[in-house]
Order: sequence, then C-alpha cells, then structure tokens
Amino acid sequence: MSSALQRRRRGVTRTETQGHLELDGRRIPCLLRRSSARRSLAMRVEADGRVVVLLPLRLPDGPLMAFIQRHADWLRRQLDRVAAFQDPWHEGGRLPYLGGDLHLTRAEGVIHPCRDGDRLLVSDPATARPAVLGWYKAEAREILGARLAAICSAHALALPPWRLSEARTRWGSLSARGVVGLNWRLVMAPASVIDYVICHELAHFRERNHSPAFWRAVAALCPDHATARRALRQNGGWYFQF
Repeated sequence: MSSALQRRRRGVTRTETQGHLELDGRRIPCLLRRSSARRSLAMRVEADGRVVVLLPLRLPDGPLMAFIQRHADWLRRQLDRVAAFQDPWHEGGRLPYLGGDLHLTRAEGVIHPCRDGDRLLVSDPATARPAVLGWYKAEAREILGARLAAICSAHALALPPWRLSEARTRWGSLSARGVVGLNWRLVMAPASVIDYVICHELAHFRERNHSPAFWRAVAALCPDHATARRALRQNGGWYFQF
C-alpha cells in the first residue's frame, strides 16, 4: 500500500492508505481506512470498482489479509456486479430496481420501456438510455409518493408537498417552504432504504439539523435506520452512475 494520509479529530485518529490487492490475478484498487474508534472490519466496493476496507487503527496485516481472503467470494460477486452496472446498455444488461436487478431485453413492437417480471423490455438496448431514465422517473413518482403517503399515515403526520429531485449527490432534502425533495434514483434501492430517506426528511420538520435530537426523531420513524444508511452508502455510488 502507498499514499498514506492521517487525520485527527475529536480524539479519533484516522488514516487512509491507497494501493492495490491481488484477486484471481487481478490488481484491484484498494483504500484502507483505519480509525482508532473502530473495533471491527468491514468492506465495500465502490461504483468505480475500488475496494474500501474499514478497520481498527493498529490492526496488523495478518488479520486484515485473512479477512479479505475469507470474503473473497463475496468480493468477486460485488466486483462482477459493479462491472455489469457500469455498462448496462446492451442485451441482458443489468439495471437496479427496488433492490434487485432488471435485465434489459430487446422486444419487437415495444414503443415505451415496460417491465415484464425481471426484464425491462425496450426496442433497442443500445439506444434505450433516455427512454429508460424516463421510465425510472415515472416509477419513482408513483412509488416514492405512495411510500411518503403511507409513512405519514402510519405516524399521523400531515402529508407534505414533495417533488422528484435530480440531485447528483443528495438523496433527499427539505426546503425552507416545507417541500420534501426525493431523488428519483431511490427507486433503484430496496424499500427499506426508500423509507429511511423519507423518514430522514420528515424528521427535519422537527429538527433542522443533524443533532442527537434529530437522530432520535429519525429512530422514532425508522427504528432500523442505521442498516438502511449503510446499504445506501454501499450501493449509492452504483445508482449515481445513471
């Protein structure tokens, strides 16, 4: 590994080391993020195929390499999935949808994209991108609106006005006028992630910050919000490829 960077904040020491790891004869970009606050290891694959490993500050290389080898099969699957999503515009290309995959499929006589089970039917996969993005946004308007209404009803909250967002870095927002913004790409994520983002924005009606009081408000609406946040952090980069 090389290119180490160290930071210290609020008594927590963090380092980042960039380099590569070997898997099946491939050199894969890897970033080690060490923290004195961590007690366990975790690993994720970014949308660009880079592997990020989170680990305790002083963990030796031996346990680190054993951890990577133990999860080699998972790592292969994730890398293959990233590669499939990086260029989906061909017959059989994979498109994320509600936490699963749709396979882009050529179908004669199809004018607008339409879903058939785990297939998304289009006239020509190579030129389907604009039409497919339009299909995603139409799906998002229906699904996100329904989830927002259901969550507000379940918690006896007034249904706020909302809009689809095109943001490139944010999943949700709450305007000064009380309009909720929800990124259309959320329709690619599992329902639990969609619900978390909605609850996050609804909690901002009570707390316009990210204080402990805000996170208590989120937990009251979405008890398993931490799991959904991790899933969005891990997979969000893939969704932003679109």
